[in-house]
Amino acid sequence: MKVRALLGKQRHVSAHIPSMPYVEAPSYYAYLVGREGHMSVLALRFAMVTVLRTSEIRFATHTMITEDVLAIPAEVTKTNREHRVPLGDEAKRFIAEAMALQVSELLFPSPNGLAMSDATMSRLMERDGLPYRPHGFRATFRTWAEDVADAPFEVAEAVLGHSVEGEVARAYLRSDRLQKRGLLLKSWADFLKLSSA
Repeated sequence: MKVRALLGKQRHVSAHIPSMPYVEAPSYYAYLVGREGHMSVLALRFAMVTVLRTSEIRFATHTMITEDVLAIPAEVTKTNREHRVPLGDEAKRFIAEAMALQVSELLFPSPNGLAMSDATMSRLMERDGLPYRPHGFRATFRTWAEDVADAPFEVAEAVLGHSVEGEVARAYLRSDRLQKRGLLLKSWADFLKLSSA
């Protein structure tokens, strides 16, 4: 308390995670698809098409997948709620490629079979000379969903695992908009594949 009083009022300056403009995303996606199948590259491609947090990808396992849906457990998510993710063809392809490289319970394991480091995908983008970070693809997607796809606010936020309803509304709303989210993610994947077709 004394130190705090001596230092005076501190200002917290929040900094946004650098995100790639969506117009650049298809060419970077094509670049990644053209690279040799390293686990970090596959995980980054998966991050782009699913817009999951990197922590959710690093600890995702094959047992979390049922009928083309990846169910991220509550204890892994930032919101402490299960987040179901519809897996499109691109996402499933990257999982299959990862399985061909290394059989593991994890979807995208490190070479020693454990969870990938939390910096692995970021380092990949740094080595590519980019100022952006993997988590920034969530903002890239969200901006695209607003500007290009004209997606309903609730659906775009649900793709990111955000809740926009209040507690009362959540008590009555029993849908997690899975089908609508799947269609929006398919459109996003189609957009990313523009330069790699």
